[in-house]
Amino acid sequence: MEYTSNRKWRLEQLLHKQKSKLKVSYGAIFEECLEALGEGTIILSEESSEIKRDELVDAFSFTPWGRIDWREAPRKSEIKSATDVLSTMLSLNIDIKAPIFIIWAGSYPVLQTEIETFIEAIDDVLAVDFDTFVYCPSVYVIEFYHEGEITVGYLF
Repeated sequence: MEYTSNRKWRLEQLLHKQKSKLKVSYGAIFEECLEALGEGTIILSEESSEIKRDELVDAFSFTPWGRIDWREAPRKSEIKSATDVLSTMLSLNIDIKAPIFIIWAGSYPVLQTEIETFIEAIDDVLAVDFDTFVYCPSVYVIEFYHEGEITVGYLF
């Protein structure tokens, strides 16, 4: 019995070691982004990331080229600068402690954090990919379009 238990433990250790070797890397810029966001940031699994992307697509209409179709959004505002994001959220009485999800147009995993943490690391986050979406389910989305436009859409 002890032999079986030891063998099972050894197999589990080997499997864990093998899985750790298969860790997917998304590049240095993504790693710098994670470091800038800090410890409280959660990397969603591939499956959970896909669920969050689907939620965003269900909440807002998108153009064929992957941008939110702002003509279809009933409530939206333009934000002049990334530094104005937090003040815009506060002026709308939006709970800034609610979890947000950072979604890129590319095939990166979705990250979960808070808007204040995102603002502190905004340059690192926006450097990861061309278009970035900050999504707070059932509340808002902020699109950082690669041509410099920042638009927030409200779901309330």
